[in-house]
Amino acid sequence: MATARYHDISRYLSVEEARQLYVAGDAAHDFDHVWRVTRLAVQLARAEGADREVVFLAALLHDAPVGEDTLSSAQAVRRAHHLAAAAYAGDFLQNRGMATEQVAAVVHCIEAHRFRDQTIQPQSVEAMCLYDADKLDSIGAIGVARAFAYAGSHDTRLWTVPVAAVPPLTAKPQGADYTPVHEHVYKLQNLLATLYTPTAQRLGAKRHETMVTFFELLDKEMRQIE
Repeated sequence: MATARYHDISRYLSVEEARQLYVAGDAAHDFDHVWRVTRLAVQLARAEGADREVVFLAALLHDAPVGEDTLSSAQAVRRAHHLAAAAYAGDFLQNRGMATEQVAAVVHCIEAHRFRDQTIQPQSVEAMCLYDADKLDSIGAIGVARAFAYAGSHDTRLWTVPVAAVPPLTAKPQGADYTPVHEHVYKLQNLLATLYTPTAQRLGAKRHETMVTFFELLDKEMRQIE
């Protein structure tokens, strides 16, 4: 994991410090995920002319903190993790002496990065870069791998029905019957259309195609068993 070329982006938080914030993350939300998102976000920032320091710090902190005593319910934390992370980042960076305006920019990026909460939309190119990077890591081969890693860590089934038979969101299954196929239908296949930056849209098109093909093949193989 090469980090040397990122050390000069910000003096407020190192990659190694950030890694320690995610020691309790599951395979879909661990530091590996955060570091992929950070590298993608910085790549997007370069291409789109965004403030690299704001994007870098927002990406490193966008899912923090993981495993703290105050965050006792994992499901509750996932539902509002963007707000918890934004508050944590704001306090952390303010204590490190970062300028108020920059802190606010980082906080907004984190608050606006969640797909399932549309009440806060990205208003800056930096927030768009973080949103897009996080969503790129949710689609394609990586996105498929993360969906199944999450399913495994939460004891859910791998497959119950094909994509075409997934019920409407109002009737979505709960618990073990909520499979990666359901996650694909309800969320993952819709992410490409939400990307903001031209760079992410180009990268996302291929990843989206790869993901759709995988779930088509999964349905085909499962039906062969019937």
